[in-house]
Amino acid sequence: MVAVGEMLAGGLSLAFAPIGDTVRRMRRALHTHLQPKAAQEYEPLQMSEAKNMVLNILDDPSNFRNHTVT
Repeated sequence: MVAVGEMLAGGLSLAFAPIGDTVRRMRRALHTHLQPKAAQEYEPLQMSEAKNMVLNILDDPSNFRNHTVT
């Protein structure tokens, strides 16, 4: 598992991190940014990106897949 974590995510994946201080620090960092109050701050950015995606699809529908990947 350690080798997989190193290869896939450079050792920064929470799923493949060995139990210990690193996992606690990573969980704390994720926890603060995924709280409902913090998620509300992302709403304007998400709406802006959603509007841009819709406009891009309307401008160039044949490139739909690339627009949705963004």
